[in-house]
Amino acid sequence: MKNYDRTEKKENERLYELGVMWNEDRPQWKLQVEQTADALIQQTPVEIKPLTRFDFPKKGGVYAFTTVEDDKCIYVGKSGDLRDRVFNAHLTGKGRSSRRGALLGRKKTRDQTPVTTEDDLDDYIEQHYRLRFYIIEDITLRGCIEDYLNALLKPIYSVSLSKK
Repeated sequence: MKNYDRTEKKENERLYELGVMWNEDRPQWKLQVEQTADALIQQTPVEIKPLTRFDFPKKGGVYAFTTVEDDKCIYVGKSGDLRDRVFNAHLTGKGRSSRRGALLGRKKTRDQTPVTTEDDLDDYIEQHYRLRFYIIEDITLRGCIEDYLNALLKPIYSVSLSKK
């Protein structure tokens, strides 16, 4: 136990030197992750059908697809360019998308959909899913938010959690 206390004290001193502030025994970065994730979760999801590529900023951020019927999160992702990743890859299939592959049954997931073709997939996505996205310029924070939301929400089509 003495070793632990000494190690903990050293870690606290190191964090203090780095400028990490503590609030209610939690580091500032943890509060920032929790508050940013909460901001994304609290957003009203948007329908996919009317979206165009210009509805998405060419900025970095985190996004989440949820079901229409019960607002259950099925996928969380991050990108340095939301327009390119979300619209081009996930919604139109013009780029690589693990979520589209999972929906088509090309990847092992915890849930299967009745979709077998790309044409059917576009209609299925528009009818069954909604989208939230949140701009986050900081690449490190983006990664932290994606990991935090994947651990918290356990989306069925997120690749990092698909086999767990």
